[in-house]
Amino acid sequence: EGSAGDEVMRRQMQIQEDRINEEIMREREAEIRNIHKGMHQVNEIYKDLAHLVDNQQEGVDQIETQMENTKENTASGLKHIEKANESQQSQCVVS
Repeated sequence: EGSAGDEVMRRQMQIQEDRINEEIMREREAEIRNIHKGMHQVNEIYKDLAHLVDNQQEGVDQIETQMENTKENTASGLKHIEKANESQQSQCVVS
């Protein structure tokens, strides 16, 4: 009868161990799903960020073009002023 009691105890311990292992597996599966969900969210954030950067690049390019135009217009304006100044000085000859 002692060995039968030992066998029952071993079976109960095995059942308890199986239950613990199943619970561990469920927890791991839940964590893997959470990790997958987090990775998906990070991927969406990167896509959104890439979209924002792409949209902003157009504005940056426009600003750069406007700055180049302003530089050219300023240089042209300065030449006109210098030319007008020279013309004015040549006309104001004191006798």
